Amino acid sequence: MKRILMANDLSARSDRALRRAVSLAKEFDAELEVVTVIDEMLLEASTSKNKLLAEQALTAQLSAVPDGDGVRASQRVMVGLDYEDIIRRSVEFDADLVVLGIHRHKTKELFRGTTAERVVRYGVRPVLVVNDTVTGPYRRVVVASDLSAHAEAAARTAARLVPLGEVILVHAVHRPYVAFLGRGDQNSLMAEHRNEVAATLHEMIDRLSAELGNRTPKFELSLPEGEVHGAIQAEVAKYKPDLLAVGTHGRTGIAHTVIGSIAEQVLADCPIDVLAVKCD
Repeated sequence: MKRILMANDLSARSDRALRRAVSLAKEFDAELEVVTVIDEMLLEASTSKNKLLAEQALTAQLSAVPDGDGVRASQRVMVGLDYEDIIRRSVEFDADLVVLGIHRHKTKELFRGTTAERVVRYGVRPVLVVNDTVTGPYRRVVVASDLSAHAEAAARTAARLVPLGEVILVHAVHRPYVAFLGRGDQNSLMAEHRNEVAATLHEMIDRLSAELGNRTPKFELSLPEGEVHGAIQAEVAKYKPDLLAVGTHGRTGIAHTVIGSIAEQVLADCPIDVLAVKCD
């Protein structure tokens, strides 16, 4: 990880995101750029004044972050359209990761339309949404896997964030319901499906391990039975990870088909930090 872009709206919810961005930049010796966007609809005189105030506020926040010494950090105040400029700058800066703060939402509907949702939906870079306090580096990540290329991209980025840590790959399996099957037949089908899923995930682990070399984390599989979102919540409660990673879709269309309904729900209500990654 060479470059990290942190989008700061100067609100209280950005404090944790800024601390996490600084922590990651220090851990990986990455270049950090902290940006904030001033609404271009403001009157020109007001915009100039707000830009100056924003620059002063960014300087004060950066200098106040604990353990920030030695971090290669810069700041940028832009006049524009919020999420569009964050996305544009992430590409110009060639960011390996975009870090955002967020308010937690009880439903997907309340999450839709927020800056975080739009950066995830329209952007092309991995997005780290910071919810939790920063107590140290990430050491354990749960990755929600549906065996797609998007999930593998999420696992790859997550593994790079926890070198020599733990990555738990979670795939929810569904019990077949066929009226004419007996319980024994259902169990047999379930066992066969679990074996197929495990084999596919082990193939992915082999690919990622070959890429990561001596920085490969410890991989573990978890194949709980049940509905996907509920299974993810249960595994987060069980393993108590520092981070949850999900793959997001890159198609155009309405929000839930672009992000993916499970990823959208996780981003809306997860109490820990969430990493959202699109497949290249």
